Amino acid sequence: MRNSISETRNLLDREDIPWGAPALLSLCVIPFGWAGLLAPVIWFVLIGLEVSKGWRRFTLYFIAVISMLVAASNIIPGSNRLHVLPPYSDSSGNLIYAGFNGGKAIVSIAILAFMLRLRQTIRISDLRYLLLAIIPVITGMFLYGPSIKLSWVIFFAALINLIIVCVSEEGFFRWILQRGQEEGLGRLRWISVPIIATLFVLLHTGWSANSAAVLLLGIASLCYAILWYMFRNFWICVLAHWGVNFLHMLTLPYPLPG
Repeated sequence: MRNSISETRNLLDREDIPWGAPALLSLCVIPFGWAGLLAPVIWFVLIGLEVSKGWRRFTLYFIAVISMLVAASNIIPGSNRLHVLPPYSDSSGNLIYAGFNGGKAIVSIAILAFMLRLRQTIRISDLRYLLLAIIPVITGMFLYGPSIKLSWVIFFAALINLIIVCVSEEGFFRWILQRGQEEGLGRLRWISVPIIATLFVLLHTGWSANSAAVLLLGIASLCYAILWYMFRNFWICVLAHWGVNFLHMLTLPYPLPG
């Protein structure tokens, strides 16, 4: 197994106090209100994780989970959903919003600022594993049948999905939850794959979704978790997640029935 995290920039070799990034992140209060202050908080927690060990590291994982959930749940005023363009809709019942959850945008901005500092990259040779994204889409074709659609609104919605949804969710599920659980499990870290995949499904569907939707989402979440287990590379998981979502928008009923 390849550990891409060890090949990223070492944050411990920086002696300067990185006040520039959190100062800029604090400007998130302008578009997002008080909820925007969570951006520098999350950034500091992510930085702290990379230079901490033992109980301090465990505590920071917990704080990261809570702060990201608070941001994404719209508890703080200002983190509500924002619509950029009128949604795409058609006679087949497809409805695709070109908008985003303000709370997830806050999480995404903090993660992107952190990743720019960390400088984790992807090997060109590893991009072939992104073909895993095709598996849940093909499964969806069998379960629901095709629903081909094409619109510039969809492409704009897909771009928002990449920058905000995929970055924030993979930051939460992979960089925080799965990585943290792996560290606790040690040699048994493979157990984190089904656990985090199941949690991903539950947080996306709850207990009321139909079996076809749960199966499709379960396959997708397993693909993301397996990619992390294999490479521990944040960007591979983000691109795979986005590939599934984008192909879903273009070729399957959206949202999924049930």
